[in-house]
Amino acid sequence: MLKFAKSALAVAVLGLGSVAAQAATTDWNVHGALQFGVGFQGPVGAFTDYFLFEINPASTVSSTAVANNLGDGVVLNILNGKYSVWDAGTDGVVGGVGAAADTQISADFLFNGLSGNVTNSVSLTAGNYFYKVTGNAAGISGGAYTLTSTLQPIPEPTTYALLLAGLGVVGFVARRRNAA
Repeated sequence: MLKFAKSALAVAVLGLGSVAAQAATTDWNVHGALQFGVGFQGPVGAFTDYFLFEINPASTVSSTAVANNLGDGVVLNILNGKYSVWDAGTDGVVGGVGAAADTQISADFLFNGLSGNVTNSVSLTAGNYFYKVTGNAAGISGGAYTLTSTLQPIPEPTTYALLLAGLGVVGFVARRRNAA
């Protein structure tokens, strides 16, 4: 029975490794409060994946990526994993040229099977963007990773003005009480 379970696990892992041996482009459309992406690369070699999204209104996007290494990195493993945020240009698609050229917005954020708990944040104006994820699938069945992205709206200047006005009123009342 144990021998059968090991064989079934090996077949399942090999099947996962062959699911997406090519680069993938995923369109999240308008970025929600939480977006989640998964990449399976196999069997061995370099990969580049894209996750497209739209931001409206301006927001801060926070993200993290983790390589999901299996079997101590022998079965599934990603080496030199990195991702970055790109402006998708005026045409809103990956690979624009000329006036529609893509522009890298963030630094390259690194990830592997030991890291990924680091959250990276980028403030973005309204527009079309994408995550570019690259690395090398090094396990015998390739590699797998997850990318998580959350969205926090940037407060409008009027929100800050109201906050400051409220603090001013509280200070004025406190000062009047101390003077009386």
